[in-house]
Amino acid sequence: LLIGGGRRNAARPPPGRKQAALRSTRVAARPRREMPWGLALVAVVAAGQVSFSKHPQPRGGHTDASRKHIDVSNRSTGGLRRPTRSCGHISHVAVGADSHQTPGLAPLVWSIFSSSRSPHCIHVHAFYCEAEPSLQSREAIRRVGVEITIHVVDLERFPLLHNLSNSSAMNLVRFYLPELLPEAASSVLWLDTDIIVRSDVHELLSKLFVGANRSKSLAAVARKKELRTITRYRPSKLGVLNVSTVLRGDAFNAGLIAFNLQQWRAQNLTQRVEALVPALQEIGLASYAGISLPGGMRAAPSSQVPLQLLFGHDFQRLDSCWNVGGLGTSWGQGELLPLRVWAKQIAAWWTGKVARGCALHWSGGDKPWSGHNPFAPQYYKPVRKAAIRAGYGEIFPGTLAHDGSDYYLPWLLRIVAIFVAAPSALFLVVALRRPGSGALRAELVPQSPSRGHSVSLE
Repeated sequence: LLIGGGRRNAARPPPGRKQAALRSTRVAARPRREMPWGLALVAVVAAGQVSFSKHPQPRGGHTDASRKHIDVSNRSTGGLRRPTRSCGHISHVAVGADSHQTPGLAPLVWSIFSSSRSPHCIHVHAFYCEAEPSLQSREAIRRVGVEITIHVVDLERFPLLHNLSNSSAMNLVRFYLPELLPEAASSVLWLDTDIIVRSDVHELLSKLFVGANRSKSLAAVARKKELRTITRYRPSKLGVLNVSTVLRGDAFNAGLIAFNLQQWRAQNLTQRVEALVPALQEIGLASYAGISLPGGMRAAPSSQVPLQLLFGHDFQRLDSCWNVGGLGTSWGQGELLPLRVWAKQIAAWWTGKVARGCALHWSGGDKPWSGHNPFAPQYYKPVRKAAIRAGYGEIFPGTLAHDGSDYYLPWLLRIVAIFVAAPSALFLVVALRRPGSGALRAELVPQSPSRGHSVSLE
């Protein structure tokens, strides 16, 4: 009713004589104005209530984790489809988290297995740098019936991880995957904990680093902007590192990235990264604005900067659906209104990238487990609930610490905002369209001069 009633019906019968006589006695006819549809639409979108499913499903054998066609009650198989064919190779997937990031582990790992047609062909490696996995976690892995290995990283063993906090160390542990994973692993897919997978990673990894891309060491989703535009680095400052030419290459996000472990071991790329990171810190280019780091930009070097400067545009391109980022865009402290968050929601609905996403990435400061992310109720919370029902919350106990009950409060406030702000806006529009009496009436409705009176223009 709020949005649908602005234009008068053209088929309405003409008024009778009595009504026409009453209207003729008015001082001036009120001009017709259209209802400001944009105001009402912006009010609804700003409240975060727009959720249309007019877009197709993701590409690549997608299995929507938010739907209930996956039997998550079957604890013997972990809520997964039983294998229908044998796998030609084992796909290795690596994730890492500290105590602050463990709420995202169970939804992430469950989405990896549940979205695959061959979950028995996937081996997930979870990296910690704190305590050994408990007996309860090991028993839960056995009951779920999937391949999950929990690794505890010794920070003193690796040069880049010395004197770093657990959060910062887990950000750089991906550089040591060639040493931490078995020699039989030829490739690995690294996923940040703020990602939900909605397509088959086994099928993705089977197509990487083959044919013309056999010599590539990296695979990622390329961004539309160049690296120099995002980082704002000056070539003269990077000239001492002999990497200034890569600024013309495509930028990429390292939250979802695949490593060709055979090339990394053969070319000793980990050693090159170990030499590049301290050099970047010396010239103050260890990070750049827009990267969300644990503890802030100056707390630790970024894992994304050395990867982009080391490889430039020499990496295999993944389909853009495999890293739909920006879902964690937060309300900045200096912003009067969350305009960037609203713009992200409108763009997500208009383009349909989130609905078609193979992997949704909450890059930014507002993580999906924070309790007030606008995309979490639709895309994250159902996955989290299914992961707990399937027993993954017992494998990663940090997930159970956040029960998700605070999801309802922000969305309840948004609903209340609709019922308060929308009628107020409608009342304001109607008040402006209907002139009052006295001075306001004289100002809004110009009067024609009466007969017999002269009008002076002086």
